[in-house]
Amino acid sequence: MRCLHQEGYRSIGLNELIKGFEVGSVLTKTVVITFDDGYQDFLTEAMPVLKQHGFVATVFLATGRIQQTSMRLEGVDYLTWREVRELHQEGIEFGSHTVTHPDLRCLGPEQIEYELGYSKEVIEQHLGTSINSFAYPFPFPEENTDFTRLLLDELENQGFENGVTTILGRASLRHNRFFLPRLPVNTWDDQSFFRAKLVGGYDWAHWPQWFNKLMYHNAALMQRSS
Repeated sequence: MRCLHQEGYRSIGLNELIKGFEVGSVLTKTVVITFDDGYQDFLTEAMPVLKQHGFVATVFLATGRIQQTSMRLEGVDYLTWREVRELHQEGIEFGSHTVTHPDLRCLGPEQIEYELGYSKEVIEQHLGTSINSFAYPFPFPEENTDFTRLLLDELENQGFENGVTTILGRASLRHNRFFLPRLPVNTWDDQSFFRAKLVGGYDWAHWPQWFNKLMYHNAALMQRSS
């Protein structure tokens, strides 16, 4: 965050990014900072740093893990609905990350409808505002065109307007607004590597990522047909 601040970047929410794409806004040195799941350490660790540098973020909630008291699952504590409301009042944008955080490829159409629609509905009830954004749980199966078409239709049917994935790269107008790429930021990124990611030096990694997923997908299809 200190590096972003020193380099003159500003942060916006995901919905504002999409509007910027649509109207042709100048988005140089603009980032969308996202967090998945709804861990409580977003409040205790990330939020103070964001506020220190004047940044906002978009947080995607697995709503089945957000309760009136903090849920602990697999050694991790989750936000409460009171904390979500307080963060929202401080400018944090929220989106859906399903209800139970499943691998959606393993579910039937009715289950997918529930995971998307109910998570959106619950967040809207607690925050009193429209929820437009969705983050796909697990590695995004972009190589599975049948599934991605089904998912796109369901996102539109449920009233979502945009979404993010684990596809590597920087988001731009040329991308499907429901399946936007993101750049992971890891503890072993030094500042030079981080700066390279910001200006496109990591975008190439999408192609080996896509190729590996395609090979795995084709091998699985051949195994099922044999």
